[in-house]
Amino acid sequence: MQLQLLHLYYFKLLAENEHLLNTAKQIHISPPALSSTISKLEHELNVSLFNRIGRHIKLNRNGEILYRHVCNIFAEIDQIEQELCGGKIVDQKIISVGVTAMTLWNTAIGNFMFKNPGIIVNQSVMLVDTLNNKEYTNLLDFIITDEHDITDRNWEPSLIFEDGPVLLVNSRHKFAGRKTVSLAEAADENFIALSKGYSSRKYFDYACSKAGFTPKICAEVDYMLRSQLILNGIGISFSSELGYKALSNPDIKRVKIDSDTPSRRQCIFSKKSAELSAAAKEFRDYIIHCYK
Repeated sequence: MQLQLLHLYYFKLLAENEHLLNTAKQIHISPPALSSTISKLEHELNVSLFNRIGRHIKLNRNGEILYRHVCNIFAEIDQIEQELCGGKIVDQKIISVGVTAMTLWNTAIGNFMFKNPGIIVNQSVMLVDTLNNKEYTNLLDFIITDEHDITDRNWEPSLIFEDGPVLLVNSRHKFAGRKTVSLAEAADENFIALSKGYSSRKYFDYACSKAGFTPKICAEVDYMLRSQLILNGIGISFSSELGYKALSNPDIKRVKIDSDTPSRRQCIFSKKSAELSAAAKEFRDYIIHCYK
């Protein structure tokens, strides 16, 4: 197997843009050429990497695994460049960011990059078990996740947003017309849960435990399949306000969960001892300002 770095870079951009034509324009090649490159990559790995939905494409489970590793590869390359340049961190225009839910922050990060074309943001998706792995986190400038996910005291949180809990249901569900509901009322519902390892799944398990019940889980899936199963009436799902907004699907309704269930405190973490570059400070302030 001989994976080409350029092909992995094209894959990374396509995964983040979720649009073939826009990605092809960004890297100045034709859409058929980009499609052919991705097909070769899928053939090389002997797996499919994307699900096609109309004009948009989204990573499937295989794609999410590859995306996480590809982000690590490019983060390592950035680290090599920094070290070979004598560690001139203050002037760097490359920012490495780990997120536990890619869909939540795509809009804010994408808008920042649009407004700051001279700054490169390398985003990687992190599972819970990597959040306190120093070998991994030392490569990052920032981590965006819930306040309680990181126990390493070398990382300092700055609050972005108090992210309230919600239930996601389709328009035919009995909760669809409700403004609020207690999580305990949903104890007998079939839940579509995110796969174990996601920070949002950890939040779901904790919230159900606090409400005094073990959820009936009918499926454990990724973010995209979760939406489809909700629409098909297979079950309901537990999420947050940001998670709902990231769906952008008018056929999925959100019902706020009452105050007995704690909100998520979404934070951007930075290393206490690290000297942030001007670009990194600008990025942190922008992300926080987006949700003020």
